[in-house]
Amino acid sequence: MARIPYPDESSLDEATRKLMGTLGRPMNLFRMLGHSYSALRSVVSGGSQILRHFKLDPALREIAILRVAGVSGADYERLQHVPIALACGVRREQVDALESNDTQAACFDARERAIIAAADELIVSPRLSDQALAGLQTFLPEAELIELIVTISYYMMIARILESTGVDMEEGGAPAPEAIDPKMTQAG
Repeated sequence: MARIPYPDESSLDEATRKLMGTLGRPMNLFRMLGHSYSALRSVVSGGSQILRHFKLDPALREIAILRVAGVSGADYERLQHVPIALACGVRREQVDALESNDTQAACFDARERAIIAAADELIVSPRLSDQALAGLQTFLPEAELIELIVTISYYMMIARILESTGVDMEEGGAPAPEAIDPKMTQAG
């Protein structure tokens, strides 16, 4: 149950109503952020850049996001991203391994394990260890390495917003993998 009430749509200022209108049926996260146009605009813009324009392989992105959600206890984030992950090519056994905290499962390759290790480190520390950074540099060009760090950091922020405000899951739950916008499943 939401710890902060969602704003009444009729009380939103014109700019917020207009932005909400571009989102179709806004997710509860966006409804909660409707209290502040600037916060809403920033989160929508940041998420759009990550999901639609980053070069980072979408499956790697989603593995990192699911790890952040799982370690952070952000069920809303996890439930929203499982269908996105599946649509992006993350295998069900990988989702299950992340949900059971089996980060060394055989279903993950060395690159995916490096992504998970980096997420684990950044969740508890603002700085990647030399070993984690070197591991990532083995697999990712610098642009994608930066995008991974931004992705992990962004979704840590989202987890904190969700958990601090108590955002509820939408009625009907998360979308099915086949309903995911194809732009989210392709590297920018």
